[in-house]
Amino acid sequence: MDEGDFALLHDIREMFLAVDPMPASLPERIRFSLALRELEFEVARLSAEEDEGLLVARGAEQSRTVTFDSDSLTIMIRIDLNCDGTARLDGWMAPPQRRVVDLRIGSDQLTVDADERGRFVFSRVPRGSAQLVVRAQPGQPGCGRAVVTPALIL
Repeated sequence: MDEGDFALLHDIREMFLAVDPMPASLPERIRFSLALRELEFEVARLSAEEDEGLLVARGAEQSRTVTFDSDSLTIMIRIDLNCDGTARLDGWMAPPQRRVVDLRIGSDQLTVDADERGRFVFSRVPRGSAQLVVRAQPGQPGCGRAVVTPALIL
């Protein structure tokens, strides 16, 4: 390869950066996916009646509900915007059970416990790309594998 080849590759790179830039959250999502390889988990999918467009909230929308299904668990979340620019995330699991719920936002993680009715709340969540990981509580038998949702934008 000579200088002309490097110049051409540089121009192609610049073109793709201008036309189809890499999402800022992609490196974090890749790191998270690689970390999951070490875990035994079950991936929840967006419920069939949901629209994948709901995974991103933009504009004046103030509230939305999203449902995720896996083989062992259904997770429904309602996302509301707080006046301070953060989001409130209320969630329910079926079948209802006590679980530990992690909300991963970029490199940060928030953790709450779901009650015996499967209810959990994150009252102030920074906006951005987020992903839920629902795990058995320590010492609680019979809850199966951890369940991971696709990423959504709060």
